[in-house]
Amino acid sequence: MTILKVKENIKMGTRNLIAVKLNGEYKVAQYSQWDGYSSGQGAGVLDFLHRVNLDEFKNKVAQTTWITQEEYDKTWDEVGGTVDERGFVSMEDSNKHKKAYPEFSRDTGSDILDLVNNSEPLKLWNDIDFAHDGLSCEWAYVIDFDKNTFEVFGGFCKEPLQEGERFYDGDKEWSDNYYDGRDLNFKYYGVRLLHTFDLSDLPTEEKFLEICEPKDEEESEDDNE
Repeated sequence: MTILKVKENIKMGTRNLIAVKLNGEYKVAQYSQWDGYSSGQGAGVLDFLHRVNLDEFKNKVAQTTWITQEEYDKTWDEVGGTVDERGFVSMEDSNKHKKAYPEFSRDTGSDILDLVNNSEPLKLWNDIDFAHDGLSCEWAYVIDFDKNTFEVFGGFCKEPLQEGERFYDGDKEWSDNYYDGRDLNFKYYGVRLLHTFDLSDLPTEEKFLEICEPKDEEESEDDNE
């Protein structure tokens, strides 16, 4: 995928991945730049799951396909986007593209699920490999219709994943592909499973956050004062 950098002020982000698996393959694999915590995008995914007809959503998911690089590049041509010699696009062009193609925006986050559910069959970009970048991908959320589960994953894993874990990829250190030549004293592996929820028995948001973002004792004491 052509990485287009936007001319804007630096913002703090918590990068994450939102994925849906059906019939043995990933049908949604959305990179999200912002608010990746379970209280952010995670809660957004949970809210969607609580209010959607899962059978209807599953049918929509089955109709999604992956866009090719050539097709994706054409979407920028269609909105008149211009990439400069450094690979940057202007904020104006970026906003035009996001308005025309929100399914490709890093800002869309968990709203991608509503887009899939409420649109004609979409072509999406496959960012599933981002889950292997345990440094940059801080959180990941996977709806797996084959297992009937909603899974929460966390990044910063310094130990290799084991065979059988969802994002296990042999002994490959994905850090070499993502760290841009930085000399680090450690290696990070893919995101690791933290929590699994049954799609037929989803928790409330309050319970979900208790499980995924438990407060420490000091925070609990402060809340009670």
